[in-house]
Amino acid sequence: MALDWLVQLGDAAVKLLIHPVFYFSFVLAFVVGMFRVTRERKDFGTRVYDIYQEIRFILPSSLAVGAVLSVITIGAGLALPSGLLSFIAAVLIIFSAGGFFLLSPAWTMAAAYGIFVLSEWLGYPFIPYVNLDLNGILSVMSMITALLVIAEGVLIRKRGHQGTSPRIETSPRGLKTAVHLARRLWLVPVFLPVPSGGPLTSFADWWPVIDTGGVTYSFILFPFLIGFSMTVRSTLPALAVKSTGKSIIWAGVLTLFIAAGSYWIWQLSAAAVIFAALVRIAITRRHFTYEKHRQYFFTKQPKGMIIAGVLPASPARKMGLDIGEIITKVNGVNINSEQEFYEALQKNGAYCKLEVIGTNDQLRFVQGSIYENEHHELGLIFAPEEKEYLDDSVFSD
Repeated sequence: MALDWLVQLGDAAVKLLIHPVFYFSFVLAFVVGMFRVTRERKDFGTRVYDIYQEIRFILPSSLAVGAVLSVITIGAGLALPSGLLSFIAAVLIIFSAGGFFLLSPAWTMAAAYGIFVLSEWLGYPFIPYVNLDLNGILSVMSMITALLVIAEGVLIRKRGHQGTSPRIETSPRGLKTAVHLARRLWLVPVFLPVPSGGPLTSFADWWPVIDTGGVTYSFILFPFLIGFSMTVRSTLPALAVKSTGKSIIWAGVLTLFIAAGSYWIWQLSAAAVIFAALVRIAITRRHFTYEKHRQYFFTKQPKGMIIAGVLPASPARKMGLDIGEIITKVNGVNINSEQEFYEALQKNGAYCKLEVIGTNDQLRFVQGSIYENEHHELGLIFAPEEKEYLDDSVFSD
């Protein structure tokens, strides 16, 4: 039996390469990357990251997450009909029209669940599930939704803050300031058993299996798309993104507890899906409200210049400079503007020595070699030199 499982899993893995969502994710990431590069060049006169930046994040970290989810879905027998999976794929593609932001599983799976249930209640079913139990399918959908929300939170917390993109934004007072856009797309391949004829068997008698009333089964490696997009204005991107990721993890855990109860009371599956969608909206709203009455972070400083971006593979990156740090002196000269910064750099054509206040408020000294007459290629992006004040107006989004 173990050999049969391995053969089916291998066959499902190969078929992933012909799934339309697999290729669509790369096309979507490429298109988003094109718009990002255009915006960065308009704002700063150079791109911060190349056009493939979004593509690099699609798979590496999500493969491990997908493997963990696969162990759970296979072991617990969380089976869905193939027609429903095709419909979920269509929902993912439709929601991608809103960019990465709408691709939270709390919203995509809730939409798929709602449309599926509504079609059944209205008497216009369009997804066949012959010999399967409707309540069992709904229970499985709610549990998979909860698992995907947990996966979303883990990915955001671990990877969502990496490589955020700076951009120029006009404040409600009409002043230009820098903000950071955290935007990621992950493809999470999850093995799912697809019932098609006989009862779904498990690894052992004691392992819980959701009864779908099915017959035989096969495996499919389904590529779930998980997207994330958040603009950070009032703090460091890492702090805001990690906090959001932690909140989403807890939302997923609570959703899973509710969904587990649907094994006995199927109506709890609807409660779980609705709960996930509403809490995810609340988390997004909380971030917006938190920043509404707070001062922009990347603004002109009383002393020095705050770093809004560091180009990859640049001298600044090699010197260990990071966003949010404040450069107060260059080659022993106090600086308060970008022009003063580059004038001070020219005092030494071989290397530069910087005094930097880190994000921990500790002063440190940084130095590194630079090429003569190429001071502009240090690789730093500074916040606009207009001072921002606290304003009660709503930030533009």
